[in-house]
Amino acid sequence: MCTVSHTRCRATPEEVRYTEGTMFALIIMAASGLIVGSFLNVYIVRSHTGRSMAGRSGCMSCGAQLRWWELIPVVSFFALRGHCATCGSAITHQYWMVELATAALFVLVWLQDVPLWYTIIALVLVSLLVVIAVYDFRHTIIPNEVMYTFMVGAAALHIPALSTAPLSALPMQSALVALSGVLVALPLLLLWLVSQGRWMGLGDVKLAFGFGLMVGVYNGLMAVMLGFLMGAVVGSALLYGPQVIRRASLSPVGGRFTMKSEIPFAPFLIVGLFLVFFFGVDMIELANLFV
Repeated sequence: MCTVSHTRCRATPEEVRYTEGTMFALIIMAASGLIVGSFLNVYIVRSHTGRSMAGRSGCMSCGAQLRWWELIPVVSFFALRGHCATCGSAITHQYWMVELATAALFVLVWLQDVPLWYTIIALVLVSLLVVIAVYDFRHTIIPNEVMYTFMVGAAALHIPALSTAPLSALPMQSALVALSGVLVALPLLLLWLVSQGRWMGLGDVKLAFGFGLMVGVYNGLMAVMLGFLMGAVVGSALLYGPQVIRRASLSPVGGRFTMKSEIPFAPFLIVGLFLVFFFGVDMIELANLFV
């Protein structure tokens, strides 16, 4: 420990070991995220296409099987300059972006410094949310199997608390968890009913229900509000921005963007959830700063 008489503080051996252990853990989490992100890409690309999830990866254009050095997360994409080594066709930037995003999310989960069960489930949840966000961006639809798995995982976060509750209180506490999901999903459900599905998909309603299970009513609603805000900003930019923005090749809303264009909403909701979950962003507190 340092005292005022010291002109220079030196870390103790325990502090050095803790720092080294922290850095090693961060590297392991980041590497694990890169590997998981690579698998998530496979699922996103192959899901609902009739292709098996098993087997070697291949070029989407020529079908050539990829060699080991073409499968290194992030590194291979840039080493190949974003093109297939066999046929030279372009490789989507989705691959390295998903891999890096998953790695960053894994590191953020580890930095929460929570019990092991919570950490494992949170890693599963962020992985599922990456799939939901990217798949919705590509196809403007959310696969039910991924959505329902996310709901189960979100509910599983409460198992440690429910396991220590008295047996008589278990039904009530379980009902409160479910009620959190209902209350967060209710505003989106009303919008879906009023618009008859024109303003948003039922998948967004299910996603909000999972938010409530995962982070509770207040934080879930905060994530939804942030999602709406970001969606409105991006939508307005695409609609009223310069011609170069309106005509940007932004799949699946590429080409000229109009009021009738369909824009995926799940990615905005998920970014809102990450802002709340990892950084505690609170729009009400932020608004109070300007009042």
